Amino acid sequence: MGIKEIRSQDWEVFCRKITELRKEALLTVEVVRPDGRRDQIARSVPLRNMSFEKMDGCSDQILLDLESGREQPITHAIVDPIHILLRPSTNGSYNPMEINAESGTTLLTFQPALRADIAEGPRT
Repeated sequence: MGIKEIRSQDWEVFCRKITELRKEALLTVEVVRPDGRRDQIARSVPLRNMSFEKMDGCSDQILLDLESGREQPITHAIVDPIHILLRPSTNGSYNPMEINAESGTTLLTFQPALRADIAEGPRT
């Protein structure tokens, strides 16, 4: 099993599928900047929602809403995504999810890992 790329036309449905199947899964979010600097945005926090917003013209974004243990959830925006890649892990699962964007690469590590069927065609 190799790296699986999610087609850009499937991003909206894919993000809904992640929310549906992995809501409350623990998520670690790390951003690797173009200069190589790594910033950890969140560590082992529950996923509330993952969505794709298609904007008129430019600056599409993927939004991650995460529990923070406070009143306000953590919202992380990935602006101008280019690729969503699923990296193979153990037992036929995927971890991490890699989202390449103009501002760098966001790595999403799920606990539990994403099952192989998450990469199958979009569900309606």
